[in-house]
Amino acid sequence: MEPAGATVATSLPARMRASLLGEWQRARPAQRFGYLAGGALVLVGLAHLLAWLAVGGAWAGPVSFRKPTTFGLSFGLTTIILAWITGRLRIADRTRWLLLGPLAAADTYEVVWVSTQRWRGVASHFNQDTTLDYALFLLGAAAIAVTVTVIVALTVLAFSAMQAPPSVALAIRAGLGILLVAQGVGGWMIQHGTGLADEGVTQGLTTFGVAGVMKVPHAVAMHAIQVLPALAWLLSFAAVGERRRLVLVQIATVGYVALVAVSLLQTATGLAPSDVGVAAAVLSLLGVALLGTAFGAALLALRTP
Repeated sequence: MEPAGATVATSLPARMRASLLGEWQRARPAQRFGYLAGGALVLVGLAHLLAWLAVGGAWAGPVSFRKPTTFGLSFGLTTIILAWITGRLRIADRTRWLLLGPLAAADTYEVVWVSTQRWRGVASHFNQDTTLDYALFLLGAAAIAVTVTVIVALTVLAFSAMQAPPSVALAIRAGLGILLVAQGVGGWMIQHGTGLADEGVTQGLTTFGVAGVMKVPHAVAMHAIQVLPALAWLLSFAAVGERRRLVLVQIATVGYVALVAVSLLQTATGLAPSDVGVAAAVLSLLGVALLGTAFGAALLALRTP
């Protein structure tokens, strides 16, 4: 029974705030460390966006504000969501630290590195101009290897030690699987660009074939780990059963996989993202339609008391 004078949060914004506060209160120390580290990286990304808006300068190119902005936001959000995922796994606190400690350190290095190189006025990736620049690039590759190792470990644990409702479990497993695809594309991109740089090429290091933009499938696949769990979280506030929640997450997963597949095929065949044929257009529209259907149904369900 509620004590006299107590109030129960019934509005959707209030329930969402309570959910987020509850996540922080229930979080283990390693998770809180991950949340704080990821939040700091997001702030670094936003600071570079504000700096670009304030002082101007290049947004695209090897020396630009885009890279520290997108790295800060992407690595920050990924660190946060991976810390959240460890709270859905049956693992010891020591294991949680062994996962999130190296992850936070590696992701922090990536953001600090590209930010430092931006303010030094030199490229971060594929930079072999000086011993220092090349050493920083190699350390960046080592940091990514650490991040990938942690993601692989979390993916294995997501299939063997998951403790979450089926809809949340699917969102996490699918998101991690697609995130591994993003890491694979990143490795492909680094290998491709390094080979060209060794030959003295300085432009188009992340372009495959005639016009394939390797950054596109990397970016698309990178953010499934935020999009799919976000859908599962929204559905947790909806007045629908778990079976329907699972179906909607399944629909969204198929849609997201379709978008990743299109971006990969476009790049692998050397086509620009805008150079879309009939098959790619149909698959893209299908992906967008499925994602839109899932999120639309979730938003409609949230309107039901």
